[in-house]
Amino acid sequence: MDTAVLDRQMTKTLTTFFVDKLSEKASLVPCATALTELVKSPTFGTGEGIEVAKGILSSVNLKSHPQATRHSVYVLLDHLMSHARPALQRLGSEFISGYCSLVEGEKDPRNLMISFNLVKVILLEFDVTKTIEELFDITFCYFPITFTPPPGDPYGISSEDLIVALRGCLSATPLLGPLALPLFFDKLQAASEKAKRQTLQALVACFPIYGAAACGEWAGRFSEALIVEVFHASDNEMQNLALLAVRALYLTLYPDSNSRTASTAENAGSGSGEDAEMSEAGGAEGAKYPAAATVVEGVAVKMVQNSLDELKEPDKNNAKPAVRILTALVCSSDRLARYVLEQSLPPLLDLYKSQDEIALRPSVLSHLATLLTSLSPPSDDDDDDDADKEPPPPKELRTPPTFSHADGASPLEPFRDDLLSILTGSTRALTCRLPALEGLLALVRIPQFLAPSEVDFSVSAIDEVLMRPDGGDEYYDAALDALVVISRVYPHVIERLTLPLLLATLPTATASVPLPLPGSAESDDYRRALEALAALCLHPDLFEILVLRLLARLDETLAISVPVRSSEYTAATLYAHHLLATLRAVIQQKVKQGHVDVAKYVETLVPRLSAMVILPTTFPAAEDSSRPVACDPRLVLDVGRIVNLIVQRVEAERQTALSLAVDEAFHRGNLQLWLGTAATGSGPVPFRPFESPSATTQRNLAALFSALLLAMKPAVALPAADLLVFLRSSLERTLSAQNEVQLAATVHLLGSTVNKRAPDLADFLDSDVESLYLSTIASGSAPAAQRRSSLRAYSWIAKGLIVRSDQRGYAMIERLLALFQDAELAPAAAASLGTIAEEKDGVLSKENAAVIRLLYRQRFFTYLLPKLVDLYKTSTAEGDEKNIYLVALSSLLRHIPKQLTLTELPKLLPLLVTSLDLPDAGLRANVIDALTVLVNDVPSELENSISGITTKVLRGLTVESGERDTPAEAKLRLASLAFLSSLPARVPYLVLHSQKPTILRDLGRALDDPRRDVRRTAVECRSQWFLYTG
Repeated sequence: MDTAVLDRQMTKTLTTFFVDKLSEKASLVPCATALTELVKSPTFGTGEGIEVAKGILSSVNLKSHPQATRHSVYVLLDHLMSHARPALQRLGSEFISGYCSLVEGEKDPRNLMISFNLVKVILLEFDVTKTIEELFDITFCYFPITFTPPPGDPYGISSEDLIVALRGCLSATPLLGPLALPLFFDKLQAASEKAKRQTLQALVACFPIYGAAACGEWAGRFSEALIVEVFHASDNEMQNLALLAVRALYLTLYPDSNSRTASTAENAGSGSGEDAEMSEAGGAEGAKYPAAATVVEGVAVKMVQNSLDELKEPDKNNAKPAVRILTALVCSSDRLARYVLEQSLPPLLDLYKSQDEIALRPSVLSHLATLLTSLSPPSDDDDDDDADKEPPPPKELRTPPTFSHADGASPLEPFRDDLLSILTGSTRALTCRLPALEGLLALVRIPQFLAPSEVDFSVSAIDEVLMRPDGGDEYYDAALDALVVISRVYPHVIERLTLPLLLATLPTATASVPLPLPGSAESDDYRRALEALAALCLHPDLFEILVLRLLARLDETLAISVPVRSSEYTAATLYAHHLLATLRAVIQQKVKQGHVDVAKYVETLVPRLSAMVILPTTFPAAEDSSRPVACDPRLVLDVGRIVNLIVQRVEAERQTALSLAVDEAFHRGNLQLWLGTAATGSGPVPFRPFESPSATTQRNLAALFSALLLAMKPAVALPAADLLVFLRSSLERTLSAQNEVQLAATVHLLGSTVNKRAPDLADFLDSDVESLYLSTIASGSAPAAQRRSSLRAYSWIAKGLIVRSDQRGYAMIERLLALFQDAELAPAAAASLGTIAEEKDGVLSKENAAVIRLLYRQRFFTYLLPKLVDLYKTSTAEGDEKNIYLVALSSLLRHIPKQLTLTELPKLLPLLVTSLDLPDAGLRANVIDALTVLVNDVPSELENSISGITTKVLRGLTVESGERDTPAEAKLRLASLAFLSSLPARVPYLVLHSQKPTILRDLGRALDDPRRDVRRTAVECRSQWFLYTG
């Protein structure tokens, strides 16, 4: 019933009635449920709350009831705590003691979650001075949590949920400190890693709450135990946990005047009492911890000295954990940070300077770098997901001290000159270079420490390594990584010192000095410089400079006009491609990072790049075989990709203006509106890229037209007065395309336009597309090239519809399947299904504002796969005519969602096995990749077929003598090796033991493969098969 209609008297009467019935087992659940609803009533007062609480504590014995019944009582208590807390607080110790007796021995995780939350509220908001031991007894008895949820647990309570809830109780009040710390210390000695992990996590939360007085008594013992955990951690995560516990302990013992402890305590959830101020707290060793924030005495002195003793042998295994302990102390409080630096830097610097210990210098520098890194805020790179890098420490271990480094106040001030000279000088020694670069970066990043001239000096030392990495790529990579980080802090230093060096490496195209040929040392140098520029120039100021400099180089290079088949032409086109690829890579990264300055380049970079490839086509072709580099179709595609990226970031209003300008240029030859003043540089040849008499170089600019329009939002008007006219002209250009560049550009634009504007295209789809299919694609009398081009257009139109889950697209798929009976078009029709299935085509993407419906791929494959299987089974054809269905399936396999492959496995498996006999290496590789996924996920389903599959896979493992090694063949061999590598760990030995000798023999032949990656994979695969035994 609606509790809002109850008045005070009714509520009181109902409460008394239900409370009286709580003692009856049969009525406990309905009464508890009814009281739970009553508690939420606005007329439920403090008196009723006291009555209900007393009734539960006096009448209910939870131990005698099943879990579901107990749960109803816990829910009632939870509602009482939420809605009638004053009543429970008035009962005080009576309620707390009764509650502790009531819930003692509870084991159900669902009930424990409620109980832990209730205990936490009690500890935070009740007077628990007299009952703290009882509360401790009913919470710590569950520590550590050993619960593992059963499979399919309907309540969804994980072990981690219970651990966090229990930790919240144990870290709720300082009163628990004297009781919990001895037991935590015992648990820390446990052999179980799970118990140790939970103990360390609890200590991190509890030390700041328990305060200096309680922690001081145990500081020495915990310090020694934590040192052991750091030095002998089973993995990096456990070491980080131990270091976090060290930081939490010493943050509590040595707080700063600005009280880091207080903020940490708040974050840990403390709501009771004040943080313990430490004046004198005697530890077990008699240590004292004065309140003065400038003095360091007691257990910290011993902790630091222990680490320094280990650092006397900096190349030993214990040195690295020792310096990590020091950094944890640096991150705990400012005064400890000062003390650690004052005590640790002199011996490390002396050790470096010692002429007798030169071999130790790399290790010393590494430890210096680690210490210096702890003084600067974490870099953005620290949080990047990189499988090749060790995960960064927790944020708390990367939180620098708060003291100022400006105006000589830094504890590093006495060591400034030594640090600068040692770190910069060490970059010249190969053995010391990597740690020196790491230390130099850390020094530069310390806020306000180095003077501007010192920053310049440090960056110059790193530049020297970047420009002359005589020891190998690892030094170059380390120098570049350091400069990338510095570019975010000091972009103008990079602009003044680093960019000129890199830009000077880029060759200048002149008539007298040819550009470097591909593969030459000069070519490698400029490519490396471009790679560095791409990494460094993400900052808006640096990117602007990069654009200006690269455009200047492009102007020079694209103006070159030489014979197409000459080495000069090859060098110039490759150089221009690398310049454009660099621009594109930087813009892609800026887009990924959300830089807002990308859009503004639609006003400058877009017309400038467009002019570079448009204007040369307005001049007559040379009488000899010379051609301007700017007319190379590959460069037109590069420009189109850059333009597409920029236009994607522009708002619809500006896109509309750009669409009008593009219309004027491509359909009317008016370049002024689009290119601005650059249009004055056009030649005498009219710009008519869509007219058949125009030169091929001009018609290739359809790729630029398409790239611009692909990025337009659906609301933007296309460059044509009539949408139907625009699409019809696009279809006509498909039939008259002279090369792949023109054809691909046109069919991509068709697919994108249909996708974004499908609701308005009924006439086009019903009339023009239908006519295209009947009169050209399905007509055997049409020229073969025209039929194939039309099929490309038809497939992309179908894809545009399918991606938006438009039913008309599926009718077109039926037409494509019908073409499997056409011997001339069957292979192209089968391949077109793979084109439609391709998800990352760079055309119909979210970035290009395509309309993409959720789960369209699942719907497409669910529709298509059964049809292919049925058509294959019912086909009466033989040979290639029947295999075309296998070709289609093979082209789809790498695009099918894995879960759908597993669902359709019984139907697909026979076809997959048969597809291994296809002659096309690329298709067989797709099939083997799919089989590898199945072996990894459901090996038992393949056991009956695995022997025959393995025999067929082995046939693709070696290169036949005299056969050309194509990329598809190499892909097939790598796929075969990946499949064979997955078998030993997942297929029982008895199933394949008879084939082991044959497999090892063929793997031995693969060791002589002409490709290095195949040989390396074959070695790893054979090692697994050698170990494959019964």
